[in-house]
Amino acid sequence: MSWSTVIGQERIKTLLKRILQTKKVAHAFLFYGPEGIGKDALAIEFAKALNCSEDNIEACGMCTHCLRMQSFAHPNVRFVFALPVGKNEKAGDDPINVLSESQVTEVRDQLLLKSKDSYHQIEIAKANFIKINSVRDIKREAAMSQNEQGKKIFIFFNADMMNTEASNSLLKTLEEPLPNTILLLTTSKKDHLLPTIVSRCQLLQCDILTDEEIVNALIRRDAIDKVQARLIAQLSQGSYTQARRLCSLNIIEERREIVEFLRIVLGKNKTVLIDAIDELSSTSEKRQIQRWLQLLQSWIRDAMLLQQVDQSPFLEDERKSMANFISKFPDAKLFNAIQTVEKAIAHIDKNVYLHLILTTMAITLRRNIMEPSPV
Repeated sequence: MSWSTVIGQERIKTLLKRILQTKKVAHAFLFYGPEGIGKDALAIEFAKALNCSEDNIEACGMCTHCLRMQSFAHPNVRFVFALPVGKNEKAGDDPINVLSESQVTEVRDQLLLKSKDSYHQIEIAKANFIKINSVRDIKREAAMSQNEQGKKIFIFFNADMMNTEASNSLLKTLEEPLPNTILLLTTSKKDHLLPTIVSRCQLLQCDILTDEEIVNALIRRDAIDKVQARLIAQLSQGSYTQARRLCSLNIIEERREIVEFLRIVLGKNKTVLIDAIDELSSTSEKRQIQRWLQLLQSWIRDAMLLQQVDQSPFLEDERKSMANFISKFPDAKLFNAIQTVEKAIAHIDKNVYLHLILTTMAITLRRNIMEPSPV
């Protein structure tokens, strides 16, 4: 059941299974796509299957090779990622041995977390780039005789973090493929890689996850209740990693604050609205404002869903407030209102004056909701 540990990505899974079945394995693969969608997970499971004793399209999870891979202890598989620069580190030094004892411990701890959860993001203090010594280490490892059967596999997490020297060294390796060696690169920033590196890899563009896939993953893996999981999925932009970050926030309470803001927008007291916009624009960071607007957008979208098909996957008090909203504004142009919020989110990305964005949005929302449609 190895591939089942990867959330979604059915298209890429099918492609990789076909490669395993036909045994037409390229010497280098590049898994790319937005952050947090499972590129690392795909690369890890592909490496497992490549060295599994069952020689099938899926790792068995029971053989010696699979058990070693589960703890990242397989002698044929190495992981390359950003590391701190060691004190007095020189060209050719072992990239790990030059680190302090505490740094080595941190690296081991991060790899342990990654082995237990392939969606874990490796974060090591002062690790700003992938070092050239890490890339040179590949050639040393590849040249050594193997104690285990199978292919030598090197997995580069966040390959875009290679510095210039490391990139050039990897390019030479790709130009002269090492025997019985496969390189698996992952990145959310393909444009940051040398075009010549990209051109020498088999490209695998990974898909953003659907809301349903994220909801199911949050419920099954993170024990998040269905209502909160659905709200988080709507805000995650197809990224399971982003969804996990949002789990620590009280999304449901923030949705209730959205209802209060809408009441102010649709109310008669303009002073209260101005004060609310002043407070929002002066006390929140850009990312927080974007999340807040996404919550506003999701609330209006759910209200439109309730209006059109009477579906109610909401908390009971949310359903009541939405039903009251629909009853009071039966002619509200909710689709237009959703587009209004979408434009506000886009303007934030363009660094438009925040107070102006929120004021314009509030005025347009009021018009879309309160003004009757022309006959």
